Parts: sequence; C-alpha cells; structure tokens
Amino acid sequence: MFIYLGTYALIFGWKFAVAIVYLLFIHEMGHAYAAKKIKLPVSPALFIPFMGAVIGMKEMPKSAKDEGFVAYMGPLFGLFSFLPAIPLYVYTHEPFWALLIILNLIPITPLDGGRIAAGISTKLWGIGIILLFAYSIYHLSILGFIIVILGSREWYKLYKKQKRLKDDQLEVQELENLLKKLKQESHSLDSTLELVRKAKWNTTDMEMIKLLNTLNVEIDKMKKDHYLQQLSGTFSLSEEHSHQNQQVILGLLNQLEKRLTAFKKDVQITESYYKTDKKTKMQLFLIYIGLVIALTISYYFGNQILMNHPEIQKAMNN
Repeated sequence: MFIYLGTYALIFGWKFAVAIVYLLFIHEMGHAYAAKKIKLPVSPALFIPFMGAVIGMKEMPKSAKDEGFVAYMGPLFGLFSFLPAIPLYVYTHEPFWALLIILNLIPITPLDGGRIAAGISTKLWGIGIILLFAYSIYHLSILGFIIVILGSREWYKLYKKQKRLKDDQLEVQELENLLKKLKQESHSLDSTLELVRKAKWNTTDMEMIKLLNTLNVEIDKMKKDHYLQQLSGTFSLSEEHSHQNQQVILGLLNQLEKRLTAFKKDVQITESYYKTDKKTKMQLFLIYIGLVIALTISYYFGNQILMNHPEIQKAMNN
C-alpha cells in the first residue's frame, strides 16, 4: 500500500495519492468484512500500482449468493466512503473533496457487478462483456480490454462446465462403480488390470487417468515379477510379497478415491453453485439495480463538478 501511495504521490501529488488509496482501501475492506461475515478466509488487501487493489479468497464461496454478497459490499463501502466529501465540498469548495467524489468511480470494476449478477443469471455475463467491449473500443481502454479477455475466458470455462454437466455426472457414477469393483478384485492382478485398462477409455479427468496409468504400470511390474519367479521354478508368491503387492494396489486405490471425491465435489458445485431461488434472484436484482442507480448519481454529480470547476479540469487534464 505504501509503495502504491508513493508511486502515485510522485506522479500526481500526495493529495491524489491519499484519495485513491483511501477509496481503494475502504472498497477492499467492504469485501473483507463481507467475507468475514460468512466465515470465508481471505488474504490482506494487495495494492498494485496502476491496476488497483484486491483481496484474495483462500477458498471459494459456497454459492453465487455468498459471492454476490462479498462482491456487493465493496461498492457499498466505497459509496459510503465518499459521502462525507459531499458536504465538505459544498461548504469549502475545496477541489480535493470534489476529486474524492469523482475518484469513487475508480474502485468500482465490472468484476464486482458481474459477481453480483451471476446469482441472477450467468447469461448476464455475456451482456456485460459485450457492453464493456463496446465501451473499451469507444474509449480505447486497455484495462477494459484486459477485463473483457479475462471475463470472456471465465464465462467460456463456466459454459463448457455447464454444457458437459450431465456427462460429468454420469462419469462420476461410472467411476464410483469402477472403484467399488477394483476394491473387490484387488486380490486378482488379472481382473484388476482388465478393469483399469477399460476405465482409462471412460474418463476425461486427467488426474484420474494419470493414477490409472500408474496402477496399470505397477500391476504390469507385479505380473512380470511373478512370471520371472515362475521361470525360476517358484510357482507362487510368498505371503510377504503378496501382502506388499496388495498394499501398493490399495494405496493407489485410496489415491483414486480421493481424486474421485474432489472430482465429484467439482461436479456438484457446477450443478448447484449458480442455482438460486426466485426470492434470492429478486434480492440480487434489486441490489444490482440499487448499485447502478447509486453509481449513476455519483457519476452525474462528479461530472457536474468536473465541468464547472476549472481547477479540477486542469488537474484531470494534466
């Protein structure tokens, strides 16, 4: 934060630097407060010169409703943060307080609005991306283009997940059945190997495929060792050797079970994360509209000051 403050102070002066850091800090504390309310662990605010500030979520919210709540509290705190500047500007006509009002628009990024809108419908992301793309072209905004690219990428990833949801649910069921059979047949190398080779063609999860390949290699190695022993005249494995083989197979099956649990959880999140009831959709919609109205008023008021105050125009032009 102090590096951010110093960078802006050197370029724009200490008043501008203090104003922008103050607004960004209050905005991010809004997100942090909301995260704490729903017991979501977050990192301290990270300030990035010429980009803004961000808090990192150490785990994902449980639902789009919770994500929308965290997203909404940032702009709300930001709105409250500049309200004291209005009477101070009216009373003193000091340009610094007017600048504080105008700068309130900076911490409000489309990302917060997109996270609020997700609980209403993820299709709104597409509308937001189109609108921001048009805005970025009109104003030649590099930051706008970056957000469009990042937002489009996230939207496409979500679209792909939702499109293959039924296939993933079916795959989870098949993998659960497979794991059950593998545990039942783990004492037989031939049966286990046959099940593994069939399974590799029926899963799209790369971690599962990697574990199945490892299991395949280990069983091939066990069968090879058994064959070499037979050539040497030993027709059965010792009890200790059989136990070791069994432990290796069970260890890999436990890893497969853990990976399957993670994969199943991911599929369940895709299915339920963005599902909200009508009441929640209406609440999020009203919150979103309220935020838009508040920002519109803020923009109008700030623009009026900008047009009527030559000192501010000069500062902004510089």
